[in-house]
Amino acid sequence: MINTAIFLGAGASKAEGAPLQGELFRDYFSSNHFRSSNDSMDRELATFFMLMFGIDVDNGDILNTNFPTFEEVLGLTDLAILRKESFRNFDIENRATNSGRLRFIAQYLVFLVAKVLDSKLQLSKNIHGKLVRNLKNADALKNVTFISTNYDILIDNVLTELYNENIDLDYGIEFRNFERHGDWKRPRREFQVSLFKPHGSLNWLFCPTCNELEITPKEKGVVTRLISDFTQASCPECQSIYMPLIVPPTFYKDLNNAFLSSIWNQTDKALRKVDHIVFCGYSFPDADIHIKYLLKRAQTNRNNRNTLKFTVINNFKEKLPMVRDEEEYRYKRFLGPAVNYSSLSFEQFADNPMAVIR
Repeated sequence: MINTAIFLGAGASKAEGAPLQGELFRDYFSSNHFRSSNDSMDRELATFFMLMFGIDVDNGDILNTNFPTFEEVLGLTDLAILRKESFRNFDIENRATNSGRLRFIAQYLVFLVAKVLDSKLQLSKNIHGKLVRNLKNADALKNVTFISTNYDILIDNVLTELYNENIDLDYGIEFRNFERHGDWKRPRREFQVSLFKPHGSLNWLFCPTCNELEITPKEKGVVTRLISDFTQASCPECQSIYMPLIVPPTFYKDLNNAFLSSIWNQTDKALRKVDHIVFCGYSFPDADIHIKYLLKRAQTNRNNRNTLKFTVINNFKEKLPMVRDEEEYRYKRFLGPAVNYSSLSFEQFADNPMAVIR
């Protein structure tokens, strides 16, 4: 059995009902929750979109509004914070008021994504579950490494359900509550399944004071207490408020966090050992240069002389031929002409993964 990496992009979650990057703000600001909301987060986001983009989310025609993408908006806030610069009306540190308004906006954007995903994925099709079960039934799961650029925990939940079946889920990092009494413990298992999430995850709670990471693997859904009640999500050791640990898919990434750095290193090592990478629902965007860097290292710095195979699974019924052609061109331009750009959808791949990865 060959070693395979299954790479999960936004299209894999889209197949379960999640919105794509360009649909997040439209979905959120047109929701019944937002239309009836008066909480401080929603009021601040409304002000932000009005002052920064001239979009009136309270009174405008939301369904026909041309919103910026999530990666553009979070990329702006993260780059400003990284450069220690501000936008008018949105500072990163105001000693007079101690507001740090832009930092709050950056966190609110993460919470917005989580709320949309929680709403949209309540009735998922469980395609991820079908994929994992079929791999396990074929005795192929132990030869598969999962890599996900998605913040949701669809694949996490499926793999966690196998916890009682002698399988251990390895994220490539240690969480402090793994050995906490009465919490998540790590007994010896028959084998590990690796899931690396280099863009972070919505079930990871980071304490900036303790510099430790906590996971909530037993909670179902795609959100955790960080999202459902973030004002109460505090560290039990120092009472600092937890922060989300996610990285926007932009050119400008701050990967200085020790946990994210470790995940990138583990992903790098894993990709150099696999024989086949299967991309599911990943469009190979230009902005994701860090992922492309890892892929090129895997292709050129291999531990054996076998040629690394690539298969793309990203078809769906409404996909335009022009979009398909442009995507195929991006893959082959960077990885070479031997890329197998298939006509399969993620759901078809989940139904019979062994037809692809043998």
